Amino acid sequence: MNQADRKAALKKIQEEGTPYASGYPLQYKGENKQFSVWEIPMEFLVYNPYNGRIGSVVKSYEKQDHKLVPDNPDDAAIIERFLWESKPAANEQTERSLRSIGQQKFGIVTADGIIIDGNRRASIMNRIRRDENSSAQERARCSSFKAVILPIDAQKADILRLETSYQMGEDAKVDYNPIEKYLKTRDLRESGFMNEDIADFMGISKTQVKENLEILDLIDDYLSTYGYDGIYTMAVGHEDSFQKLRIALKSYENGVAEMWDCTKADRNELKIAAFDYIRLGLEQTAIRDLFRKPSRNNSSIFGSKSIWESFKEKYNDALVEEKPVEQWIEEHPGEDIDKVLKARDDSWRRRSKEKLEGAFRDSQETLSSRLQAKEPERLVNKAFNAISSIDVGASSFKNNASSISSGLQELIELAQQLLNAANEQ
Repeated sequence: MNQADRKAALKKIQEEGTPYASGYPLQYKGENKQFSVWEIPMEFLVYNPYNGRIGSVVKSYEKQDHKLVPDNPDDAAIIERFLWESKPAANEQTERSLRSIGQQKFGIVTADGIIIDGNRRASIMNRIRRDENSSAQERARCSSFKAVILPIDAQKADILRLETSYQMGEDAKVDYNPIEKYLKTRDLRESGFMNEDIADFMGISKTQVKENLEILDLIDDYLSTYGYDGIYTMAVGHEDSFQKLRIALKSYENGVAEMWDCTKADRNELKIAAFDYIRLGLEQTAIRDLFRKPSRNNSSIFGSKSIWESFKEKYNDALVEEKPVEQWIEEHPGEDIDKVLKARDDSWRRRSKEKLEGAFRDSQETLSSRLQAKEPERLVNKAFNAISSIDVGASSFKNNASSISSGLQELIELAQQLLNAANEQ
């Protein structure tokens, strides 16, 4: 059924049918209004592919494959799969409820049958209708969707306002992962809404709106660095690190007390290095030691110029080349692109992990030692214990005997200097 047919069918329902309920309140065009709720046959409706719950997945898919057309049955099946996979445990619970008592929460649809609120429920109802094991009663309970039909003169701005308020308002926003919220914030901004309007729709502050946009810009930089432009699924799970990195970069840009005079180029080098450690999967509580701004009681690898310069040498030595994204895709024809890209990341991690983690740990140790500089006895004991734990029979000791010998000689010279200083006291 095309758009014109859907519009005609919904108009006929309103003109000739009887409302299922009336007086349903909606904030529409800035006013509290009451609407009728109608029972709409499922075949008269189509999904909204840009539903806030699956925005990152849809945008990633469309970047890799093709634009989803919801009235195309094959594309509708893809949207249904994304909706189901977005929250499988909750969907199973909703399915049980729909089978036993039917739809309880009303939805919202446009005059031409696009579902504004209720995509997930509608997709599960269609799932039940298609299931050969569903009883006649279960199919009957899912044969029509109870929803408000918006006026035919509803503008895009009116629809976006309603869509966002119901999908990501104060009561519902906990159901959505951060990247979905960042994408919705940008979509609204690009649709012409001001930050205060977006804050109202999403149930957040104006400051959070600004932060959402800045974090999404950082995520875009991250994806572009590895050739994953627009494939937001490749950034899912790292949101907390991006939030902390944004704060650090803003702080360094604005200037930090007792901090070396870092330039824009230095800050960009920090950002790229942080991206690599985010991609590596270094836990967020550890990665903050890379970029946390210095304070009286702590610092970070970037917070000290000498530690940062030393880290950069080891970090640059740890970098490995990798095949372009296009080559990976060509070598895996017909495979799911998300899986191919994740395999590319896994390959990079296997080849980079040891050296990247080594560079980070070495600098972290130097940082820790510097912060404990007023505890010389503890540091001496720590150094003694570290050297005592070396296994001279290990293959790594034998394979690196020359560099180990050189390092020990330097250590002996440094220890002698400290011993002389202690004897002079």
